[in-house]
Amino acid sequence: MRKLNKFISNSTPILGIVMLLIVLGCSVETESVDKNINTLETVLNETFTVPNEELREILEDPNNYTSIGEHEKPALSNNLSLYLEKKYKLHFTEEMYDKYIGTYALSYVTISLEKGEMKMKEVNAEQKENMQNIYDYTAIIDYKRRANTEVKKYEVKGQANFSENGKIAEFIIRTDNNLSMDIISSN
Repeated sequence: MRKLNKFISNSTPILGIVMLLIVLGCSVETESVDKNINTLETVLNETFTVPNEELREILEDPNNYTSIGEHEKPALSNNLSLYLEKKYKLHFTEEMYDKYIGTYALSYVTISLEKGEMKMKEVNAEQKENMQNIYDYTAIIDYKRRANTEVKKYEVKGQANFSENGKIAEFIIRTDNNLSMDIISSN
């Protein structure tokens, strides 16, 4: 009995330390997951919010574009570049930032700037099982074509992969349930 008591008294501090390390490890992982989900929500909110007066002013000002040649596209203005950097750059890896800007950043807001209203209402993001830093998401977007039309709800589904330092390394919209088509058809 004395040996058992001695064993228990000697192992209690070690068990306490092990338990503390487990709890701390879990809280760090949870904090990382929460931070990634917050980043994803921020990006989706910026992507699916219209009207955006600051962006509208930048895009409507002809001084913000420069034509280089007859067959060349206008270059992005410095104001637009600064706006996009302010809204998105800190959330993405360098490579993904360029892809995101070219693919998604302006695709929904610019086609609906004229008349529509769009707002992200809710995001559900879940970390993929057994895949650290990979999240599937579903965002509920309210879209109203014009002031006197009814609001329609759309589910936008996709995936975001995060780097070890909490930046989005891959971003995909798999489906928007015809939101983009409805926006285009309303213009």
